[in-house]
Amino acid sequence: MVHYLYIHIPFCIAKCDYCDFYSIPLGRSGADKSWKYVNALLKEMELRRDSAGNLRTVYLGGGTPTLLSSEQVAAILSGVREIFAIAAGAETTSEASPGTVSGRQLAALRETGINRVSIGVQSLSGRDLCTLGRSHTAEDSFAAVSAARSAGFENISLDLIYGIPGQNMDIWKYTMGRALELLPEHVSAYELTPEESTPLHNKLARGFYALPEEALVIEMYYAALEKMKAHGYLHYEISNFAKRGYESVHNLNYWDRGEYLGVGAGAHSFFKGMRTGNIPDLARYVELINSAVMPVGEEISLTEQDEFNEMIFLGLRKTAGIDTGRGPDKEWLLKNRAVDALRRHGLVEIEDRCLRLTVKGLVMSTEVMVQILSEK
Repeated sequence: MVHYLYIHIPFCIAKCDYCDFYSIPLGRSGADKSWKYVNALLKEMELRRDSAGNLRTVYLGGGTPTLLSSEQVAAILSGVREIFAIAAGAETTSEASPGTVSGRQLAALRETGINRVSIGVQSLSGRDLCTLGRSHTAEDSFAAVSAARSAGFENISLDLIYGIPGQNMDIWKYTMGRALELLPEHVSAYELTPEESTPLHNKLARGFYALPEEALVIEMYYAALEKMKAHGYLHYEISNFAKRGYESVHNLNYWDRGEYLGVGAGAHSFFKGMRTGNIPDLARYVELINSAVMPVGEEISLTEQDEFNEMIFLGLRKTAGIDTGRGPDKEWLLKNRAVDALRRHGLVEIEDRCLRLTVKGLVMSTEVMVQILSEK
């Protein structure tokens, strides 16, 4: 039985230029549309009642979950408790976008049982936010964190992005410095990756923007490592930092290849060796659910090789690395040549059967993982 639940809330004010997650503008008929969706979520959970229970984490992602009213969030969590049950002390997270939250709303979220909030700050530079197509300001981010503290949240995560077109080291250091003044328990610092389906990718292709040079992006990453370490944060995954004891339990389950259930339009699940995805179409999703039909649009049954590959490219994201004893012996024998070469170049290290990336290897993580997986 699955103990980790992801709930996708696809609504947003306007889709950001870099976003490739399934999301749609809420629009003028927002309340009616969102209540229909909330009711569909509850029905899907009922259909999946036997798949999960005694949940250790519940994660509301999007989109922008904070576009829902506190009454709607309360209805969702009440349904989760009734259908699956939530374990005592479970990590219950809601993503939040600055500019969509108020102190009153955040206090109401705390009352529903949400105990962790992940705020999509992204940057504290107005120019960066404009480039990303964000609908909030730096002042909105400061206000959101202040409101979350006043509402009683003691576990706040901030999302930051580096490698933005036009961003230089001074801007990145300014964003990190001001963000850390807010004393978040957790920080995610992601390199911007313009996906092909996004407006930002199209603007880059047309020459409207240019990404920073690779050398500068690498320097930004190193600057993040130094800054976070100096402020007492544990670097526990390529892009994630936490005060000790505040690592994201939900995301660690992903990187450990733990099973999880995803509900909602465009949500994904991993259960009994099968990866599935719900259709990324809100209207069709609601229609199917109301007909008591599972809205699954994608199913992938993993082979032993697939599982091994996932163990590499997910497990090596963690700075703790992976236990080499978990994979089939024959696979590790096949990979030894690649691993040895990477060790000689200072990109990986092995200690007590644990294979992990070095700091140098973290910067070149994609290339390192490809080299290990391509070794025959």
